Amino acid sequence: MVDSHAIKAAAFLAQVLELEEDPAVLATGIVSLKRETGSGVSSIELESSVGPAAFLIYDYQIDTLEIVGAGGRAQFEADLKTLERAADLDTPGPRILAHALTGDEAYILATTPAVHRALTGQSEPSEVEVTEADLPPGPETGLQRAETANELMRLLREADAEASKWLRLIRAESRFSSVGESGDFLEFNESESALALYLLDNRSIQHLFKALSVFVESAKGRAAEALGGES
Repeated sequence: MVDSHAIKAAAFLAQVLELEEDPAVLATGIVSLKRETGSGVSSIELESSVGPAAFLIYDYQIDTLEIVGAGGRAQFEADLKTLERAADLDTPGPRILAHALTGDEAYILATTPAVHRALTGQSEPSEVEVTEADLPPGPETGLQRAETANELMRLLREADAEASKWLRLIRAESRFSSVGESGDFLEFNESESALALYLLDNRSIQHLFKALSVFVESAKGRAAEALGGES
């Protein structure tokens, strides 16, 4: 169902990106991530010249007090400062494309770092090629590979444990609300919204995906060779 947050978010998105599509039509594609008394966070994915582009739209009612007592203006300024600092430090998370403060309303439009670079004409960082001159001697390389593999295993186990904990929390909430694992009715908090947008950035965990692919394909190849030898 299209709510007032979605309609306002769509109008701001259309204005910033100079879209010809009717904001009322855009609003039907808005996904609710968070709704509070004086603010909301919405997301939408649009097709662009660089492929699918995900956007976050924050909207604030400046004169509306939140339940916790913080005004809409204070929350807007805090979110703006946080996003600007993240961009300055080049940390993972959303990147601001535009923000506006008009009358009793305020808005922030953000997107993934990759889409932000594309829309602002920045070049993609080039991947550094490793040459033999960059590598330590053979024994050192083997030792570092072993240490790195052990560290990867530790981090992956920790990440899986955190993912399991998050899913348990979602299941617990689903006993009392319409929240489901499919995500259709899942409202993200600020941290979850940042993580979602981080994962939508194709640069965020590309090295992890590539490394895991090498491990899996190599393991499959060795298993196939072993089975072939036995037969």
